[in-house]
Amino acid sequence: MTACREDTHDQIVTGNLDAGKPLISICICTFRRPEGIRRALTSLIDTDTPPGWQIEFIVVDNDQGQSALDVIHRIRHDRPNAVVRYFAESKPGVSHARNRCIDEASGDILTFIDDDEHVGQRWLVHLVSTLEELQADAVFGPVVPSFATAPPAWVDATGTHRRTRSSTGSAVAWRNAQTNNVAFRRSLLGAGNRFSVEFAKTGGEDSLFFATAAAAGHRLVWCDEAVVTETVPIERMTKRWVLERAFHGGRTFVRLQANLVSPLAYGYYAIYGLVYSLAILPPLLLTLAIGHVRSMQYARIFAGNLGKIAARFYGGGKYGG
Repeated sequence: MTACREDTHDQIVTGNLDAGKPLISICICTFRRPEGIRRALTSLIDTDTPPGWQIEFIVVDNDQGQSALDVIHRIRHDRPNAVVRYFAESKPGVSHARNRCIDEASGDILTFIDDDEHVGQRWLVHLVSTLEELQADAVFGPVVPSFATAPPAWVDATGTHRRTRSSTGSAVAWRNAQTNNVAFRRSLLGAGNRFSVEFAKTGGEDSLFFATAAAAGHRLVWCDEAVVTETVPIERMTKRWVLERAFHGGRTFVRLQANLVSPLAYGYYAIYGLVYSLAILPPLLLTLAIGHVRSMQYARIFAGNLGKIAARFYGGGKYGG
């Protein structure tokens, strides 16, 4: 057994690993969600370990106040045998946090979920078995919402919290490749592939990471049994949040296209967004006037296209929202 116990002001390592046994690194970045990271990490520790493997848990706290630290101390006391490695990342932004996970992880397989999610008992077994049986390089699973309170009808009409699902073994396009539920082989980190710091405060860094991997010939597939549950708080069921999310999503999509295809994407999608915005305006105004539930669906599309128009000129972002 290899002992792993260390404490400094910005890291905690506890638990033991078996030397020579293959390792899975379960990575989770957190930002001012102590209750979220507590639930997420507890569920991860309770998930079944695939036969023949061992697990380490990498937690990177991107809050300068280290708001997750008390949770880590409690986990350490309650689950002393779990190999939990906690690090504080001082550089703000999700890309820096994810890259710190990569730097600290020792596993042959790396997985990521978010700090507002939790997993089931067979989650990791499903991911790893699909990875091995299909000889894939990365496997993604569904994220299903769990609403803190019953959402208004317009929330469901917008589709904001619904994500595409596929049959197990289906190929995954880079647009649907995210770090909210994924396991991938260390080989994806070849040629210096990391999460781009250009997207540190806006998101989209994960799609770019997996797009780069796919372009290098790595195989991305889906596992529909490896379900992760995302907690949706009431703050994410407001019209302002939905519209801001759509605006930032439209902008980020164009920035990704500019990185992956050509900088000309800024001009193309600005024109596309303008035309689409003008086309969607009449039904938006009509449904607003009569109070129809679909008005927010049209408003969301309108906001997303405004984001496409503004992509080249608007550089702000909201991290941790």
